[in-house]
Amino acid sequence: MFFSKIWLFLLTLVAAIAVTVALLLPRPAERAHVMEEQQRLAVGCGVVNILLGDNARRRVDFARRFGRAPELVNALATASGVDALDDKRNASTREIGNRLLASAKGEAPDFAMFVDSRGRVVARVRRDEKDFGDMAAGRPLVDDALAGLVRDDLWVMDNTLFLVAAAPVIGRDPLEYVGAVVLGHRVTAELARGFTEWSRGDRDSTRFHVDLAVYLGGELMASTSAVAIDTAPMVQTVSELTDKDVTRDCLLNRPINLRAGKSEYTAVVARMPGEAQARQAYFTVFIQRPAALGLVGSTTAIRRSDLSPASFPWVFVGAGFVVALILGLGLMVWEADRPLRRLVNDAARLARGDIERLGEDHPGRFGSVARNVNIQIDRVARAAKTARQDLDQLLGPAPQGSLGTIDLLAGVAPSGPAISAAPPSEFRFSDAPKPAAAREPAAAWDAPRAAPGMPPAQAAPQAGARPRPPVPRAPRRRPCRCKRRSPCGSTTTSSAPCHLMPPPPRPCR
Repeated sequence: MFFSKIWLFLLTLVAAIAVTVALLLPRPAERAHVMEEQQRLAVGCGVVNILLGDNARRRVDFARRFGRAPELVNALATASGVDALDDKRNASTREIGNRLLASAKGEAPDFAMFVDSRGRVVARVRRDEKDFGDMAAGRPLVDDALAGLVRDDLWVMDNTLFLVAAAPVIGRDPLEYVGAVVLGHRVTAELARGFTEWSRGDRDSTRFHVDLAVYLGGELMASTSAVAIDTAPMVQTVSELTDKDVTRDCLLNRPINLRAGKSEYTAVVARMPGEAQARQAYFTVFIQRPAALGLVGSTTAIRRSDLSPASFPWVFVGAGFVVALILGLGLMVWEADRPLRRLVNDAARLARGDIERLGEDHPGRFGSVARNVNIQIDRVARAAKTARQDLDQLLGPAPQGSLGTIDLLAGVAPSGPAISAAPPSEFRFSDAPKPAAAREPAAAWDAPRAAPGMPPAQAAPQAGARPRPPVPRAPRRRPCRCKRRSPCGSTTTSSAPCHLMPPPPRPCR
């Protein structure tokens, strides 16, 4: 069965290689998938930063156009020349602001604040409208706007996050800065969703679709997803960021794993600029973490289309299976079934007496079986020959014209009475002959009887009769059971007469 073992070894080797390849192939794919996830998150985070900058530019342009309104310029110029602000001036300025916000196109701000050249709040619109006269100067955004700069910022008001833009208000005659206008947009889920709509715009960028969530410390401000992600890892990551340029956070930060119930997510955290940075304002770009790409994960990810004949070479797999099966069965028949059938046939011939020994030309283990059987046959023959020689030595050589031991055993009279033959089937008891004692001659009854205590009288022989010679009888021997203890310690028991027992065995070696 040499070739069968070689074939089994080759099949096992191929199976081991296939299993090894199946276990190792998902690892490179998993690494590539992790790199793709990181690239996807980095691109998503960078695009969110770009969209935040684009949104800030639009808001700044809107604030600059808003500050050019002539009625607003006159109101702030008049307010800058008085020492005290009253309710009438506050109401008139607020009315101008409401009218301008109502006519604004696009996304209207959630609040507006008008500041005179002295840094005092003349009026507020859509938020804290009754508060006026307080000093807004000192905040970087307001100071820059009063200095003639347009810029944006991120404010926290009443635990709410606002994207704020400010622009200076310039008087016409004389040409000077008469105040500033501050417009704020609240950070909401709709606003955050607008930062991720880029991924649904064209077909090529849909693979970069991500979710966005904005946080203030550990509190959620807005999110494009309804899942509640654990904030502790994100807060710790933000606290470890030390680079002053917040726009590089998307490139420097490595993705972190987050959990939301039983779901797992991969996220990248980036800080938000402005005043809110001191309150740990940051945003998170996250995607749901796919299942592991191991052997089990790859198996569960198989689709029905992957098993179609157009996608999988079923013809070659089936042909390889059939060839391997036929070759394996052929080797089994050639090296196992045929030699075994031949050995069985030789054993049957040996049992019938057609042959005296098994053929020793059987291949492999079957030849060893045949040789062992032949060795046992030779051992039994030698034992029988040795026993016959020992019996002849015990009883002596056979005389001429006799069979020796067989004749001697035949001359021994049996110990019991002879067994008569069975009567025929038509036998009747009335037809049976009477015994000789019942047919005694009458002369036997007429013979004189001896007196008591005297020997019986013997009949006188008839005249002229020859005396009858005595019949020789073999001495009767009582059967015995001889026991002999061999030198090895075993006891041999035989029912044959003791004088016919063979000599004791040879000493043990």
